[in-house]
Formats: sequence, structure tokens, C-alpha cells
Amino acid sequence: MTIIQGLTKAILYVKDIEKQTEFYCDRLGLKIKSQKSIEGRSDKQWVEFDTGECTLVLHGNMEPEYGKDRPKLAFHVTDFEAAYSTLVERGIKLGAVRSPSPNLKIAEGLDPEGNPFTIDCEL
Repeated sequence: MTIIQGLTKAILYVKDIEKQTEFYCDRLGLKIKSQKSIEGRSDKQWVEFDTGECTLVLHGNMEPEYGKDRPKLAFHVTDFEAAYSTLVERGIKLGAVRSPSPNLKIAEGLDPEGNPFTIDCEL
């Protein structure tokens, strides 16, 4: 059974969102796909760049948390409950199911070397 439908996002945690956005947009020439923030919450900045099949995401303005702020891979699943159950049955430890924005379910896990990943499903 194919659970993972594709790599949808590579998330970089950054301290200076403006400087990093300028680099990826103006210097590398990537096009901004979307840009979000929550008023009054400088820790809730999110910039997505169109890079083809996989979206590059900058998540900032974050203070470095070494070991926690490494890049994260986000994988799309079409049936969230089935994917979550199957991965847990396969011995993968996944965190609690969250909904960080309307119509989105995610769960986070770690690979054998501690690299973070997420499974997500838009409802």
C-alpha cells in the first residue's frame, strides 16, 4: 500500500525572515507562492516559494534551537487516519495529530537519525 503521495514541502527554520526571503526571492530568483503571518506574532511567519513539485518554506523569525531547527520534510497523504495508523503499525513513532490551520491535519515524527518529518493532509 502506497501511503506517501509525495514530498510536498522542505521547511527551513530561519531567524531573519526578511533577509532570507530577499535571498531566495531576489538573489536566487524563486517566486513567492504565498506569505502568511499572524498579527502581533513575529514567531508565526511563513513564506512559501514555488520550486515545482516540492515547495520551499521559510518558517521564521525563529531563535535557533540546535537539534530542533534543522530542515523538516513534509509528505502528503490522502487518507490521514489510514496513513497514521499504518505508519504507527510499522513502528514509526508519530506525535499527536494537530491542525495548525483550518482544513489541515499534521503529525510529526523522526527518522532513525532524528531528522524531523511531517505527514499532512488537507481536508
